[in-house]
Amino acid sequence: MKRFSYVVFVIVLASFATVGAFASGGAEAETVEAQVIKIANFYAPSHPVNVALRETFVPQVADLSDGRYVVEVYDSSSLGAERELTEGVRLGTIEMGVAGGLLSESYPVLKVLELPFMFNDYDHVWRVLDGELGDEFEAAFEDAGLKVLAWIGNGFRVFSNGVRPIASPADADGIKMRMPENEMYIALAESAGFNVVTMPFSEVFNALSTRVVDGQDNPLATLVASNFYEVQDHVSISNHMFSHGSIVMNLDLWNSLSADDRAMFQQAADAAAAQQRQLLADTTADYLKTVEDAGLVVTYPDVDAFRAATATVRDEFAANYPWAPELINAILAVGN
Repeated sequence: MKRFSYVVFVIVLASFATVGAFASGGAEAETVEAQVIKIANFYAPSHPVNVALRETFVPQVADLSDGRYVVEVYDSSSLGAERELTEGVRLGTIEMGVAGGLLSESYPVLKVLELPFMFNDYDHVWRVLDGELGDEFEAAFEDAGLKVLAWIGNGFRVFSNGVRPIASPADADGIKMRMPENEMYIALAESAGFNVVTMPFSEVFNALSTRVVDGQDNPLATLVASNFYEVQDHVSISNHMFSHGSIVMNLDLWNSLSADDRAMFQQAADAAAAQQRQLLADTTADYLKTVEDAGLVVTYPDVDAFRAATATVRDEFAANYPWAPELINAILAVGN
């Protein structure tokens, strides 16, 4: 009986020791596996967006979370073109992404950002998006199931083509210009005098090289990073539209995070956005030199003529939405 009592005592004591080891977080405790966060975009690896994601966002998330989260960057539409990757983030099959202007098709307030000649310069853009006006646009993203962590940009858009220099709207006649599948972009190009062809971004290089289209409109950063300049002869620095972007997370995932984890992702996104914006501003001259060294003819068109030709786009938009004139004027006022 004494031997039996001793055995029971040893077993009970061992059980307490085991529980204590796990409770104290010792070496015997189960290791928690890091959660993978995929962030998808359609930019080339060398684009400022992906440079900032890899150099800043990825390591900061790893460091700030003590390795609990690992971010994997999927560039170059490797998880789908803009439409597919945006839908993936909305549905939660992709945790994060870089959203462009695609959502404006369903949320008209976002189209205001794409109206021709709305912004004077980068400072004007960031003061709008980082201020109270930016809250209105972020609300539209949340309605779509996306949480905007930070606003970034692809830059001011320019026209390139393989036919002739473009100095005025008259020079656009007959040029087949690829535009994104976005009605605001289409309306702008048509009002400027181009023959518009729409196609996904991933198809543009081949379409330019085989002359399915003559030209495309994108910021200089994209013209260079995606090698479009290799199959073009002319660039017109029209700066007709600012191409905005945003680092977004699936809203349900965001809402499920602890307050500390939200703050951590927000801090990393803010740091990446700051780097991306600076890269965008600092590299404009370098991009111009790259295209000039490649033999492209760079022209600076009559901006007032293009502004007048595309004025109907802004006027018709303002007439269709009662809230639009006030919002448009508020954005313009920030730049004055």
